[in-house]
Amino acid sequence: MANALPRTTANILSAQTPQTPDQHKILLIAQMTSGNATSGALVEGLISEEEINNAFGRNSQMAKAGRDLMKELSISRVRPQVSAIGLTDNGSGVSATGTVVFSGTATEAGSITVYVDSKENGAYKLDISSGDTATNVGDALVAAITANLDSPVTAANATGTVTLTAVNAGTQGNTIGVGKAGSVAGLSVTSTALTGGATDPVLTTLFDVVDDSRFNSIVYPAEWGISTLTDFTESRFNVDDNILDGVGIVSVTDTYANHNTALDALNQRTLAYIPNKIVSDADHKGGAIFESPIVIAAQAAAYRGLRLTVGSNTSSIVTNGEGTGGFFFGGIPYHNTPFANLPTIETGDDFTNAEALELENSGGWLLRNNPSNTVVISNEAVTTYKTNTLGNPDITFKYLNYVDTLSLAREYIFNNLKADLSQHILTTGKLIAGRPMVNREGFIAIMMGYYSVLSGDNGDNSYVLLRAGAEERQAFRDALESVAINLATGTITAESIANIVTQVRNVIINITPTFE
Repeated sequence: MANALPRTTANILSAQTPQTPDQHKILLIAQMTSGNATSGALVEGLISEEEINNAFGRNSQMAKAGRDLMKELSISRVRPQVSAIGLTDNGSGVSATGTVVFSGTATEAGSITVYVDSKENGAYKLDISSGDTATNVGDALVAAITANLDSPVTAANATGTVTLTAVNAGTQGNTIGVGKAGSVAGLSVTSTALTGGATDPVLTTLFDVVDDSRFNSIVYPAEWGISTLTDFTESRFNVDDNILDGVGIVSVTDTYANHNTALDALNQRTLAYIPNKIVSDADHKGGAIFESPIVIAAQAAAYRGLRLTVGSNTSSIVTNGEGTGGFFFGGIPYHNTPFANLPTIETGDDFTNAEALELENSGGWLLRNNPSNTVVISNEAVTTYKTNTLGNPDITFKYLNYVDTLSLAREYIFNNLKADLSQHILTTGKLIAGRPMVNREGFIAIMMGYYSVLSGDNGDNSYVLLRAGAEERQAFRDALESVAINLATGTITAESIANIVTQVRNVIINITPTFE
C-alpha cells in the first residue's frame, strides 16, 4: 500500500440506540410418544405443526397442544418464539380408559357425531343406514378414530362397546372428554368418561435444561401438580443481575367446589389458572368448554404472546381496533378477547354468575360465552395472587395486566441501565465533559429519561405503561431523591415507584330524571 499522509483512522461506533425488552418466548411442557426429540430436552425454535409432530409424535399430548398453539399464532407473520420440553411416559404409567356403547339396531338412516377430547379436532360423524347393528356402528367409530393420526386415543370394538384408551399413560388422559350429538331411531348411545390414568413422568429435573433461559409464558399440564411449575416461576420473579420472570398458564377441568378450594390455596404472582367446569350428562362428559385443558392453556399463551410481540397481527383477537402487537399491550385489558377456536359452552353447562364471580375473586381466569352465545371470550385475566407475605390483601399482582406492565417496565429499565452505564466512571463530584461518567444527578436524569419513554411523555406511544403528566413525573422524581452512591463498592442504590396505568373494569353512572 502506498504511503499517504496524514495517516487517518475512521472507526464506526455504536449508535447507542435505546434497548427494548426481549422478544416474547413461549415454553410448552407435555408428554410425548415417539419422535426425534429426546425426553426432557429443550427443543427451541419450533415454527410449524410438522416440526411439532416429528419431534414429539403426532398423537401425543405435546403435539396436540403444539399444533393448536401454531394454529393460533399463524394469524401473524411476526410471532413469539416457541420452545418445548417433552417427556416420555413413566414406565409404571397407566393409561386412562373410557367407553362409547352402542346398543340396538337402527330403524332409519341418519347420523350421529361422537366427540372425543375436542369438538374442534375430535369430531367423528358416523353415517348410519337402516338395519345397522351396534357392532356395525362401533366398527365405524373405531375406523374413524384409527384413521385420525392425531387422535390422543386408540379404540377397540366388542359388539358395540367401543373402548377408548389414552395414547399417553398418566393423569392427563383423565381429562379426555367424550360426547355425542344427534340420534337415530332404534339405536342408543351411552358413554363413560376416561378414568384410571395414573403415574405421571418424573419431574425432579424438569426445569434443569432451562438454566438461565427466560420464558414469558409456560404452558403446563395442571394434572401433574402445579407446585413443580410455581416453585420454578416464583423463584425467578426477582433475581440478581438478570430478568427471568415468566407466567405459568394452566387449565383445569373440575367442579366449582374443587376449583374454589384449589384457588383459595394458591397465592402466586406467576400463575394463571383457567377453570373449566366439569360436565357429566348423557351426551357430554368432560369440560363445559369441550376442549383439552392443555389446548385451552396453549391458546391463552398464544394470545398473550401475540399481544406483547412488537409488529404481530392482533386484529382478530382484540375488540378495540389495535391491530398490531407491542409493549403497550401490557396495559390493555385481556377481557373481551375472543377465543374463536374454542367451542361455545352449551346452555346450563357453565358456572353460574355467582360462581364465576367467586372463582375470579379467588384467582381464576374465566373464559365464558359472550352475551349472544356465539363465541367464547375472556373475562378479566387474573393471577392467583391475593395477599402479601404478611397475609394482608394486596392487588399488586392480582391482574395479569399488572404483571405484564411491571415486568415490561422493569425489563426496559434493566436493559437500558446495562447499556447506558457500561464502562462508566462513578463519582460524587461533577461530571467531566467528554468522559463516560455518572453521578447522583446524572443517574436521576437517566431514570427520568426512561420514565418519559415508558409513559409516552416524550411523544412516543410504543409503551404507555406508566402514567404521563407533570404530577406523575414529579412523583417519580421525588422517589429518586433516595439515590445513594457508595464509591468503595461502585454501587448506586435508589428507590423508585411505578405509576402504572390500569384497565377500565367498571363504569358507574347515575341518571337522575328531570321534568324541566
